Amino acid sequence: MSLKRPIDYGLERLNGLMSDMVNLAGKALKKSIESVLTRVDNIEEVRKMSSQLLFMMDEVGELAVQLIARFQPVASDLREIKSAIQVSYDFSRIGRYAANISEIIKIIPEGGCDFTMVKKLSDIVLEMVEEAGRAYLNKDLKKAEEVRKRDDQVDDLYAENIKYLIQMGGKIDTACLLSTALILRYLERIADHTCYIADSLSYIITGRKQ
Repeated sequence: MSLKRPIDYGLERLNGLMSDMVNLAGKALKKSIESVLTRVDNIEEVRKMSSQLLFMMDEVGELAVQLIARFQPVASDLREIKSAIQVSYDFSRIGRYAANISEIIKIIPEGGCDFTMVKKLSDIVLEMVEEAGRAYLNKDLKKAEEVRKRDDQVDDLYAENIKYLIQMGGKIDTACLLSTALILRYLERIADHTCYIADSLSYIITGRKQ
């Protein structure tokens, strides 16, 4: 069994922070979707999780700087450290979009809206967030590639649904139209960030950016 290098303990801490961010980002997104689908106000709870993700991103950045300054990491370690900074940003953005989604409950009318489109897209995107997190933590390139492929499905669904909303125009309650369009847009952006996470994993393992 090979002996641990001093930097390995720091990398383990870094990986632990990233694992916490993965779990918290998925939880925040689940809670935000639940908020708009059930019209239960979870705004403050999701905001707190979003703020915590931002704080954790800063922790990752500080630890990364310490590791670089103290240990002068070799190329593979440096790629992992640099990617952790980028991926922590991606998860903090997912948290921010989750908070944005939860806040949409403020404009949903009393009678509610038909969020069939939102439910379909949110199921896919939530799986992408969870799969991207697992791929990153387990260094699983195959799963990362599956995340990228699902992004094409998200893009197609997003375009199809926005086209439908435009065609329906005045036939849909304005508040529902706006709510649906905003949520779909936030979900599409979250899916983009899962792809950035997949790209960061490719960089860690192959040294090449997608």
